[in-house]
Amino acid sequence: MRKSDKKLDNAIRLHLTEVCDYALEHTQGFLWLTHTVDYKRFPSSLNVRCVFQPEFLAEAIQNTPLNSLIQDQLRSAGIHIQAKQICYTPEAIH
Repeated sequence: MRKSDKKLDNAIRLHLTEVCDYALEHTQGFLWLTHTVDYKRFPSSLNVRCVFQPEFLAEAIQNTPLNSLIQDQLRSAGIHIQAKQICYTPEAIH
């Protein structure tokens, strides 16, 4: 990973952590979020996954409450993503 990629990844993590902290307090059933990215194809390769308790997933998908918050936080770091780069999934039960 190049130095510039590390700096960008730190910015992404910082802004997504703010979203996560907010969502934990204000979004029913939210558990965590994570991201994946291929810096050779950035920003189109950046994907954010929001994980919910299974019983709250349908409501989260319908209302997509975090899309704007995620996009706004990343935009404040100069990173622009589309809503299709954000997904909602249930917590995996093992």
